[in-house]
Amino acid sequence: MAATKRVEGTVSCILMRGLYVMVLFMMIGNVRNGDSYQRVNKDCTVVIAFLVRNKAHTLPYFLTLLERLDYPKNRISLWIRSDHNEDRTLEILKIWLSSVKSQYHSVNAELLSSPPERLPEEKGPAHWPSSRFTHIIQLREEALVAARQMWADYIWFLDSDVFITNHEILKLLISKGHTVAAPMLKSDGMYSNFWCGMTEEYYYLRTEDYKPILQRERVGCFHVPMVHSSVLIDLRRASSNGLTFVSSEVPDYKGPHDDIITFALAANKSGVPLYICNDHIYGFVMVPLEQSDSLQLDFMQLTNLKLEVLVENSPLPVSELLAQFVSHPERDTMGFDNIYMINLLRRPERRKRMLNCFKELGIHATILNAVDGLGSVSGGVGITNGYHTVPVDGRPGEI
Repeated sequence: MAATKRVEGTVSCILMRGLYVMVLFMMIGNVRNGDSYQRVNKDCTVVIAFLVRNKAHTLPYFLTLLERLDYPKNRISLWIRSDHNEDRTLEILKIWLSSVKSQYHSVNAELLSSPPERLPEEKGPAHWPSSRFTHIIQLREEALVAARQMWADYIWFLDSDVFITNHEILKLLISKGHTVAAPMLKSDGMYSNFWCGMTEEYYYLRTEDYKPILQRERVGCFHVPMVHSSVLIDLRRASSNGLTFVSSEVPDYKGPHDDIITFALAANKSGVPLYICNDHIYGFVMVPLEQSDSLQLDFMQLTNLKLEVLVENSPLPVSELLAQFVSHPERDTMGFDNIYMINLLRRPERRKRMLNCFKELGIHATILNAVDGLGSVSGGVGITNGYHTVPVDGRPGEI
């Protein structure tokens, strides 16, 4: 019995020593290979695809915010197309790309000079004849195919009049785990980048679900029939293979000749739900022009949106490189002798916000320090009963 125990002990000892040696070699191998003992995965690769046309007024803000995303640039590839411009769009893109191109994994950009400034059948910069839809569909599909051929993990379709103010957006959307996810974007009205309903002809239909999501009365990610303007697609999912912008690739397609509607119906046919996420303030989007509108109206709408941003956020930033392409109206008093702004010294955030608003609107205002009721409790002057030091019911601007 004693001999048996000695043999068993010897075997156990040999096994333990062997296991120790194996672990030691594995650790040495990891150190030699430069690996840490805890596995750390690389960030997913992302293709950011955007089309640009007549957006010289939005590009300085759009590109600055894009550049400031909190995501490794060496894991991002840019896919850019621009043509038929009537402004300085190409000049801005070329200057920006020459400065940042080396920071990204790759850049695929085709910037075509004008003329022609318009596609066949176009009557104006906001007019959308069938030829324009065909052109956009071809470009979006080209980007999607390119991302698949690159074996990219994700492609992010982003419109150039979208302003992403949440620098964490890519990490946040990827963490949702959806095949298609879009961040809810705010505007200066009820417009956003999602639909909650479709008509029988597949056009927009306002439903009771829209407003609670838009105003963030309900918070989370919601399954909707349409997302656009900022759409992240997980190309690693097999179900994403059925996503397309080309109607002939969608089985039994009966919708209109439209890129975003085709994509939405392709997702539906492929069993891919579209999600809109409003769990964070992700950014803002311009309201699209009507068919007969001019570019001048788009300039005005940009001003309106910048004022909307200022309600609860800092001004849209512009990099030093692109500041030369941003201008503000010359200041005046709008025909009045003087314009005054009265502001409490202990409300510096309100003063700063209003000064930014005056800058955007071109208003020359004289600033007067308000008499502070809280500081006037001597000399027979007291605080009036019912006086509130904060806005009543939280309403901004309440006196």
